[in-house]
Amino acid sequence: MTNWPLIACLISLLCLFGSPSVAQDGETIITPEEFETLSQSKTLFFYRDGQIYGAEQFFKGRQSTWKFADGECDRGIWFPKGDQICFQYQANPGTQCWHFLKTKDGFSARFLGNEPSLDLKLRTINRAELICDYPDLNS
Repeated sequence: MTNWPLIACLISLLCLFGSPSVAQDGETIITPEEFETLSQSKTLFFYRDGQIYGAEQFFKGRQSTWKFADGECDRGIWFPKGDQICFQYQANPGTQCWHFLKTKDGFSARFLGNEPSLDLKLRTINRAELICDYPDLNS
């Protein structure tokens, strides 16, 4: 005898908690191609809880420079992994994957890692150059 209410409950829980990649109501995951169009040759400024979190300048060849709000910079590359946008930086050898989302208010980025609910709001997109001090360029 099948216990349908229990099975339905388990399926609901799996749908709710099984995949952190699911966009929430009113959000659409943008494709890596859309992300490339949005970001190439531009600088994106991200905020968290109303405060500047950092900015990332994107270059051809999927290269980038990330600058935290405190001024620390890091060079990186990005690459698609399914519908995720993944980054690798020189100072941090691990891979960081995100979903970039179209929301009712613009765009946001959702980290797909161990830190729960690290959502960044994309507030500004322009062509500003990030000024970073790279010791290897100063020699």
